[in-house]
Amino acid sequence: MAKVALPVSPVERKLPAPTWWTILAGALLLVVFAGYTVWAGVWTTAGVYLEDFRSYVATGKAVRAGTPLYEQGISHLPTIGGTFKYTPFAAGLFVPLTAIPKLLLPLFALLVNLFSLLAVIWICLGSLGHARDNGRIAATAALTALALPLQPVLMNFTAGQVNLILLLLVLADLTGRNRWWTGAGVGLAAAIKLTPAIFVAYLLLTRRFKAAAVSVATFAATVLAGFIALPRDSAAFWAANIADPSRITGDSDATAPENQSIRGALARILDIPDVSGPIWIPIAAAVAAAAFWIALRAHRNNQELLAVSVIGALMVLVTPWTWTHYWVWFIPFFAMAATAAHNARTWYPAAALTATYLLLFPWQVGTGRKDIPLVGLVVLPENYAPPAQAAAHALYVVLGLALLLLAGIRPTWLSPPNPQKVTTTTKATTTTGVRGQAPGGGVGVRPPQKGETPG
Repeated sequence: MAKVALPVSPVERKLPAPTWWTILAGALLLVVFAGYTVWAGVWTTAGVYLEDFRSYVATGKAVRAGTPLYEQGISHLPTIGGTFKYTPFAAGLFVPLTAIPKLLLPLFALLVNLFSLLAVIWICLGSLGHARDNGRIAATAALTALALPLQPVLMNFTAGQVNLILLLLVLADLTGRNRWWTGAGVGLAAAIKLTPAIFVAYLLLTRRFKAAAVSVATFAATVLAGFIALPRDSAAFWAANIADPSRITGDSDATAPENQSIRGALARILDIPDVSGPIWIPIAAAVAAAAFWIALRAHRNNQELLAVSVIGALMVLVTPWTWTHYWVWFIPFFAMAATAAHNARTWYPAAALTATYLLLFPWQVGTGRKDIPLVGLVVLPENYAPPAQAAAHALYVVLGLALLLLAGIRPTWLSPPNPQKVTTTTKATTTTGVRGQAPGGGVGVRPPQKGETPG
């Protein structure tokens, strides 16, 4: 008889959960939420609160009325250029918004984004091995309270954007257990905003062919549904140059500080508003090759949250036009860094996290249209010194590249390997077998056949 240890699952880590900490975390979330309502009131008074969300509602109404969604000069949606920016399938998803009473729409948008943020933090902590206990609940509340003021997150709440929902779809899909429907979340996210399709390449790279097939099949089903429900709009959308950034921005000027992509950073450095593909695509390709290698290594080391987050950061970096609110992919890194700072025996991780947090904090740097606050160092206005502007306007790109570099050279600083829990079972072994082979060796033992004697 011999005892054999078999790996079962990652060890569940415990977070501190004294009563005072749980109460403090909940109170912090309530205070931040109350502060956000004051912030939202300023934008509501200016008449620009939830602008993107209002465009989603208008798109739902246009679908019901049969109004064209993608035709310049004919479509009259409250968006840049008057046209819808997402897929026809996404337009169909916005139709139910038209059934919600107008007075309840702001509350609905707020609760959806708040739930998405809470769920993202909860999933991140779970992926890092933390048990489903009061400690994880308190940590989720505290980290959500701290994440909401980050400029990319705050602007998603203020504009009523969908980026937190897309982040949730991808994380829930790829960081949990493999199921037969794994990949469907990626397919749905790509069906709304196209860019998450990069995760199909990640699934192929990590040899999860079934999940990649589910993603592609889900996406294809949404395209087919779009053609069935909105044939004219679907033909117009898929026949257009969907990779043209002017479809999103209304012009080809990539130098605006709101464009926090590799293409935008290069446009500002070279002072080329319409920076061409031969200039920025080779650089983006080199970053992509490095990021995929980093993600593959993290996946093989059972650091799935880190792997998925690296691909998410890459997605935002290589998009031709990246609004600052796309950078909600900072959130998983924030959760990983906060956990690392909590577990560290030195003050350096906490200091680095604090410094990065302050860079992402929504400091008011001026006033924008209709006197609304202009927040975030990344959009530093022209009345500041040119060197400060240049550094600030590259902030998210530099931070994104720095996170990829850190994930490449020191991955355990963000996501320490999760030890495996083992169970011990008793297994009968035979003392006979291949001549010279000790019991329990690596060579299989053929059982005696009929007519043979052991020996």
